Amino acid sequence: MTSSTLSLFKVLIGLILIISHVAHAKNAPSKRVSPLVGLVCKGYGIEKQDRARCTQEMLLNPKISSEKDSGKLRVLLLDLAIKKATEARISLEKMAETNIAVLGNQQILAKYPEALSACAKYFGSAIEHFRSAALRIKSEGEEIDLVDTSMDITIAGDQLLYCERTLADDHIFDQVVNSIIHKVKLFQRMISMAFDL
Repeated sequence: MTSSTLSLFKVLIGLILIISHVAHAKNAPSKRVSPLVGLVCKGYGIEKQDRARCTQEMLLNPKISSEKDSGKLRVLLLDLAIKKATEARISLEKMAETNIAVLGNQQILAKYPEALSACAKYFGSAIEHFRSAALRIKSEGEEIDLVDTSMDITIAGDQLLYCERTLADDHIFDQVVNSIIHKVKLFQRMISMAFDL
């Protein structure tokens, strides 16, 4: 065999392997993305600039992205919101205690521990309202009191707004803190949209 024949042979074997891999991948079972992802993330309650982030957050969790039952999706989103809000509250508390904010790999001085402590308390209240809504859904099953549950979710969103107002009243603009607040507000809006399904 000449070198050109050997090269051609290698290319053909490579193509056969690629084609068989693609054919196998098409036949393999895959988790499909639920249409609820689009309904939640493209709804009127999600701002246009947040829609891609909403979809990304939902796709990161296979249980959420494949859930086709709106009731189960609400519970999954509430559990995720509780987790994210708890992480945010812990970050705010640490920033208030250490007086240091972390932006990427940089540590910067956070000169407003009182406002951060107040925000952490508002986040704590938001978490309690998320938990209340989740507990109500899990315990009531199909007969959910939507008014009280929606009220808990709305109040959780109000608590996040109070945090923002506390910072604004003190003329504080901090990219890290605003990012933390914005992320949890997005989850709150996602849950609100899931309740409209």
